Amino acid sequence: MEFMLMFDAYDGSPTPTPEALAVMGAFARDLARRKKLRRGFPLAVAADAATVRVRDGRAVVHDGPFAETKEQVAGVWIIDAADRAEALEIASRIPHTSHGPTEVHALAGRYGGTDTGKGRPFILLFRMEPGLVPSPEKLREMIAYGTQLQNDGIQFETAPLTDNPPPARLETRKGEVFVTDGPFVETKEGVGGYSLVRTRDRAAAIDIATRYPHAQWGSVEVREILFFDPV
Repeated sequence: MEFMLMFDAYDGSPTPTPEALAVMGAFARDLARRKKLRRGFPLAVAADAATVRVRDGRAVVHDGPFAETKEQVAGVWIIDAADRAEALEIASRIPHTSHGPTEVHALAGRYGGTDTGKGRPFILLFRMEPGLVPSPEKLREMIAYGTQLQNDGIQFETAPLTDNPPPARLETRKGEVFVTDGPFVETKEGVGGYSLVRTRDRAAAIDIATRYPHAQWGSVEVREILFFDPV
C-alpha cells in the first residue's frame, strides 16, 4: 500500500542547513534501496506558492505565504508500506520528524503517464474543508480533466487520498515521537489529493489550477517542485 508523507514547516522556520539536507538525502537513498520510496521531492518556499479558487465562474488567486496557515508543506514523499503501522514506523525515523510535523496519508491509488521531463514541475494540492465529500459527478469531472492533461503530456501523476486507514500526524516533543490521528483540528483545509504537472512557468501552472474542477468547490494550492529524489 502506498502512503503520502507531507513534511510540514512552521511559518518562519529557518531554511534547512546543508547538513540537514544531506541527512534527509541519505535516509531517502536507503528507502529507495529497499524499494520503499516511490517518489520524493522538496518544494519551493511558500512565498512563491499560490492558492486558487473559482467561485461563480470567477477565479480568485492568492499568492503565498498564507497568513491563515501556520504551517506550510516543505516536501513530499510517496512510500510503499505493508500497512499503516509500517508507514508510521518509517515516518517516525525520518530526520524531518525530529524537528517538524510529518503527516501520513494513505493513497486510494496513484495514476499517471510518463514524465517527459520537459518544463518546470509543480504539485497541485487539492485542499478542502473537513467533511467535504465530492459527489460521483464531481469525481467524473476531475478524472476527465486529469485525463485530458495526461493526454496533452502535462500531468504525469495524480492520486486521491483516503481516510481508510486514517491519516496521522507525527511530532517530536522532548525526544519522544507523538502520533495524532486525523482529522487535524489545526488544519482549516486538509489535502484530499494531488496532481503533478510540468509547465513552462508558474503562471501556466496557476492557469491549470483554475481550470481543475476541484477549484470550484475547494481550493488548489500550487507549489513548484525543486527536484526529484532518485528512486
